Amino acid sequence: MKPELHRIEITLEQLAHSQTTDSSPGQSEPHQDTDTLSFSMAVKPFPANKHQGKTPTLPKIKPPSFSNHRHSTNPALAMNLLKEIEEVVASWQEELKKVLKQIQDIYTDGPIVDGWLESHLRESQQAQGVVRLAEDDRLMDYIKERVNSPNAKVSYESPRTGYRLCGLDSDGQSWSRNCPTDQVPSVSIAIARYQKLRQLLNRKQELETRLSQLSETLVVMHAHLSKD
Repeated sequence: MKPELHRIEITLEQLAHSQTTDSSPGQSEPHQDTDTLSFSMAVKPFPANKHQGKTPTLPKIKPPSFSNHRHSTNPALAMNLLKEIEEVVASWQEELKKVLKQIQDIYTDGPIVDGWLESHLRESQQAQGVVRLAEDDRLMDYIKERVNSPNAKVSYESPRTGYRLCGLDSDGQSWSRNCPTDQVPSVSIAIARYQKLRQLLNRKQELETRLSQLSETLVVMHAHLSKD
């Protein structure tokens, strides 16, 4: 007999025996014959390791967000920039026109003096005469004559304040000349005109430099546009 048929017969006998045992009352659970073969197999899962470490939680990395506003094209940007440049240039030209008018007015107002005034004490006529006598070695004779004179009068004249106009020449050497007291107001106004003129000339040069630099930049840009 073939082994397969033999196993089938054994299985049928086991089934018949189990049915007979189940039908008997008051009988305890059947004792499974150790000699019989059983085909029921149960696979138990492996017990979980309680001491197994937990998987560490890694920090979530936020994906970088890229903005493409620089890459986007704004058709109105170039025109807006040109309008702003035009407004700035117009304000510079208007200010330069006013500065040139003020410079012209200063030249037509009157004389302009590049210098400054210095004050000094001026000796009286009597003191100057005493100095001249001392230079001639006649100082003692002059004093005796004035003391022995019966009509001699002692007078004192306070020193007066004088002014000198000072300045620098083209070589940087200082110069000075006496300025009469009655001419001090007009000379002071002439000096003030020069100070104002100097400020206007500096502003004029600054505006012209800005316009020149901007013109050079625009010429280069225009050359690149012409190549396209």
